[in-house]
Amino acid sequence: MRKRIKKILSTLIAFAVIATLSLGVLAADTTVTGTGSVTGTVGINGSISPVTISVTHPLTVAYSIDPNTGATGTFITPDIAIVNNTKVAITVTVSSLTAASGGTLTFTDTDTASKTWATLNLADSKKYIALGVKAKDATGWTTGYSTLTHWAVKATPSLIGTLNPTITGKLNFTANYGLAFDVAYTANHNIIFIFQLA
Repeated sequence: MRKRIKKILSTLIAFAVIATLSLGVLAADTTVTGTGSVTGTVGINGSISPVTISVTHPLTVAYSIDPNTGATGTFITPDIAIVNNTKVAITVTVSSLTAASGGTLTFTDTDTASKTWATLNLADSKKYIALGVKAKDATGWTTGYSTLTHWAVKATPSLIGTLNPTITGKLNFTANYGLAFDVAYTANHNIIFIFQLA
C-alpha cells in the first residue's frame, strides 16, 4: 500500500513540475476593450536554426613526379572529389595551397612563368615547384564555375564554384617542376578549402 501511495505522489509531483515549467512558455495575455470595433496585435516570435554544412572530401592526396617519362616528365595525381551532403547549394573556395614541412624537401612555390622548368639544375629542381589546383571539368559544378587554376604562389582565396545538394564536383592538380633529381624525395603541401552556403 505504501508503495502505491509513493507512486501516486511521485506522479502528482511530476505533473506539477511539468505544469509549472510549461507556464513559462506561454506569454502573458492582454485584454482589448472598446466600442464598435477593437483591434488586437499579437507579436509572433520565430526561432530559426542554421542549416548544417556537410561536405565529404579526401583527407590526403598523393602526387608523383617522374622526370624520366615524356619531354617534361610526368606529374600524376588523383582527382579530389568533393561531395555536397548539405541540404542546399554550397560554394567551394580554395583558401590556400601552401608547401608544408615533413618531407625530405620543402618546396618554394613560385609562378609558372618564373622558371625555365626543363633546364633547372639539381639545387633549383629540389627548391622550386609551381603547384596548382582547378575544377577538373564542368561535371557537377553549376554554371559559372571557374576554369582558372589556383596556383600555390597566390596569396588570396579562389572561388572554384557552386555544388548543388548531393552533387559531386572534382578538382585536379597541375604542376611545373624541374627534372634534375638525384635520389627519391618526398614533399608536402596543404590545401585549405572554405565551404559556404551559396
